[in-house]
Amino acid sequence: MLATLARLVNEECEVIGTVADGEALLREAHRLKPDLIILDIFMPVLDGFAAGRQIKAELPQTPFIYVTFAPDTAVSAEAMRIGARALVAKELAGKQLVRAVRRATAVLPNL
Repeated sequence: MLATLARLVNEECEVIGTVADGEALLREAHRLKPDLIILDIFMPVLDGFAAGRQIKAELPQTPFIYVTFAPDTAVSAEAMRIGARALVAKELAGKQLVRAVRRATAVLPNL
């Protein structure tokens, strides 16, 4: 699934890293300083909600998008409360992930 998600967004942005668990995500986020992070809610070692809270606290300018197999109302609410720009169901990733990436990385005009 990781390779599939990387291929989906690779046409919109350069994929500079992939990881297998939440702790590796945090290490690589600090090292690579990405413009956007796409993370799974159900990652091993450190789940996506815990990783998202740390990203928000430690790298507050870095937007992130969650992907998950089981988006329900409670999961969506928690993802948005943490500060995610979007929550995308994995089964709909082909249709929704690229749009979510575009919205999350859009540069807004100064108002």
